[in-house]
Amino acid sequence: MPLVIGGGVVGIVLIGLLIFLGVRALGGDDKPEAGPTNGQSQPTGNQSNGEDDGSLGESTGQAKTATEKLQGIGFRCSDLFNTEQGAHRGCFKYDGATEAEAVFQFQKDGTILGVLLRSQNEDNVNNAGVTFDAELQAIGNDTFGGGEVKKIQDAVKTGQKSQKVGSSWGEFELRNDGDDLQLSGGKSGADSLDLPRKAFDTTEPQLVAALKTKKYVCTSSCSKQVGKYGSQRVYSYAGKGEGIRSLEVSASGDPADVKTAFPAAVNDAFGALKGEDVAAVKEYVDKHSDGKSYAAYVAGWRVEITGNSEDDYASQRISVSYETFYV
Repeated sequence: MPLVIGGGVVGIVLIGLLIFLGVRALGGDDKPEAGPTNGQSQPTGNQSNGEDDGSLGESTGQAKTATEKLQGIGFRCSDLFNTEQGAHRGCFKYDGATEAEAVFQFQKDGTILGVLLRSQNEDNVNNAGVTFDAELQAIGNDTFGGGEVKKIQDAVKTGQKSQKVGSSWGEFELRNDGDDLQLSGGKSGADSLDLPRKAFDTTEPQLVAALKTKKYVCTSSCSKQVGKYGSQRVYSYAGKGEGIRSLEVSASGDPADVKTAFPAAVNDAFGALKGEDVAAVKEYVDKHSDGKSYAAYVAGWRVEITGNSEDDYASQRISVSYETFYV
């Protein structure tokens, strides 16, 4: 059965976030996800990843092998959850213009149930392909088998935009846009593990009201001018009457202005945010505020930090969102 799983490093501000949500659902469904059953909501066996990349629980078998191989080629891994029923793990890599991820679910014995592999590089198509092939082999040779990996590699070489690839392991859906390659697939006969539906306690109206007191102008997002041509923005998404489920904070403009505007925007947004996960997410953001790009699962949320800087222009962005996963 094909797997459709959330993820992707995409978008900026409002338009980007909307695209981001749509891609992660791969079809746009915004239906509630069932919460973890049989105790899945309580992670067990979590331990430090060693690089402050979010919690990484224990694993064995295929999952352990895939994790170690991905880490060996520069991916940083963390668990959305890791329980007696299984785990949902994401390994992320930022290397210059290349943004890549390998997200997979596995049973307690390490058997991998489903995967999403993605590599994107808008500056260099070859680099996107090289990274994609590396993560495919890291997770696929032991999970799918070398022959099945070759089927996928051959499908990539055809250059087709979208293609289903059957294998003895399951069925894969390949999307190949040259600079953006994505492969999703689920193990035949296996069901995905449920993901917890995440939301902060704060509603959108409450966040908007708090930001307006700090002189933000709020329409579809809340923004404040920075310098002559820059801005700092806060965008959130939530269902009507529900707590915030996605948050994006960004700043852009002159590098000197962004250096002060981005931390200010982060503090403004998180200062108004309430919920048991706020402190952990804010701590992760603060510890990864060196201008580099990162992604990890933190307290059950997917947190992405991206930025770029040139002589006369800079931008920084964080995105906090719940993960989605459909089989």
